[in-house]
Amino acid sequence: MNCVKKVLSSILIISLIFVLFSNSHQAVATGSWPTEKWDTASPFSQQMMGSILNEMIDFIENWNAEHYLSHMDQLVIIRDGYIIKEWNSVYYSIDAIHPLWSVTKSFICTLMGIAIKEGFIPDVNEYVLDYFSDRVIANRDSRKEAMTIEHLLMMSTGFAYPGDDLFWMGWMNSDDQVQYALDQPMATEPGTIFNYDTSGSHLISAIIQEATGMNTSDFAEQYLFEPLGISNYYWIKDRQGIAYGGHGLHLAPKDMAKLGYLYLNNGYWDGEQLLPDNWVNDTTSTIWYLNADTGYGKQWWTHPYQKGYSAQGRFGQTVWVFPDKDLIIVFTGSNSDVEPAPYYWMIHEYIFAAINTPTEILMTVLFVPIAASYFIVSIIAIVRRQRK
Repeated sequence: MNCVKKVLSSILIISLIFVLFSNSHQAVATGSWPTEKWDTASPFSQQMMGSILNEMIDFIENWNAEHYLSHMDQLVIIRDGYIIKEWNSVYYSIDAIHPLWSVTKSFICTLMGIAIKEGFIPDVNEYVLDYFSDRVIANRDSRKEAMTIEHLLMMSTGFAYPGDDLFWMGWMNSDDQVQYALDQPMATEPGTIFNYDTSGSHLISAIIQEATGMNTSDFAEQYLFEPLGISNYYWIKDRQGIAYGGHGLHLAPKDMAKLGYLYLNNGYWDGEQLLPDNWVNDTTSTIWYLNADTGYGKQWWTHPYQKGYSAQGRFGQTVWVFPDKDLIIVFTGSNSDVEPAPYYWMIHEYIFAAINTPTEILMTVLFVPIAASYFIVSIIAIVRRQRK
C-alpha cells in the first residue's frame, strides 16, 4: 500500500507541475513581437481545445463544398500573441494577399491616429472643408462647413448619402472621386445620425495626403507598415492617385492580424507608441448601437456584449479583436451577398467554446489522470489478491 501511495503522490506532483507549466503563458505577456513573423503554439498551451477548433475546420470545408459561388478563403487565430490555428482553402495560400474591402477603413482610421500623433493634423476636431480650400464645392452650407474629421470617422457626416450600393457606380466612374464626395448635398447636421459612407472614409485618406504631403500608401508604409513588418501589400488608388480610404487595400491574413495586435496592445508596438493616448479606446468604443450584438465606433464595428470589436469588409473579410480573451481572429473570403459565411456563429460555436477555463484545465490535467491512476492501482490490487 505504501508503494501505491508513493505512485499516487508522484502522479500528483507531476500533474501539478504540468498544470503550472500549461498556464505559464499567463505570467508572460506574449510571444515575441511578430514584426518578422508570428510565433506559433498549440491550442492547449494557450488554454484552448484543439479538437473543437478542428471541428470548425471540418465545418468550414463542408460549408465551402456546399457553396460553390461563396466560400471562405483563409483563417488565422491568435491567442496571447501566438498563432494557434491557421487554415486556407484551395483558392488562396495562407500567405497570399487578399482584397480587404472595407477592412481598409480600420487601417485608414489608424493612419489618421498616426497623423495626429506625428503632428501632421492637430486633432479630429479639424473642419473637413479646410483641407480642400482650393476646391469649389457644390451644395455648400453651414452644415457642411461644420463637418469635422470626427464626423467622417464616426460615419455621421450629415451627407444625403444613399448607401454604397446606390452611390457606388456614379462615384467610381467619376473623374474626381474626392470632388464627387464633397459635392453631395447635406441631409442632417453632422453627428446626429449614423449613415455608413465609404466615400467619407475616402475623404479621410485625401485629408491625410493633403496634410502630410505624402500619398496615403507611402505614409502607411513609413509610419505603419514598416514598424509592423508589413511589406507584401497592394493598395488601389483613385483617378487622382489617392489611395482609397474605404476599400482597396490587399494584405495577407497574418498581416491583417497585426492591426488587431496593435490595438490589443493599446497602440504600442514593440516598445514604440504608434497611436495617440486613448486612440484605441476612443475608436473602438460603441457610439452607435445598431442591434443587440453590433454597434459602431470610428471605422470599427463594435460588439458590446462580447466586449470586442472588428474590422469588416464585403465578401467575408474580417479582423476580430476580443481583448478580454487575448484573442484575434482573421477570416478572408469570397462570399456572395446572398450566402454570407456565418462568422459570428462560428466564433461563438467553436472558438469561444474551445477556450478552457483554469478549472477545466485542472480537471483535465490533474484529476482525470489521478482518477485513472486510482483505477489502474485498484485493478493491480485486485489481481494481486486473486493470485494470493
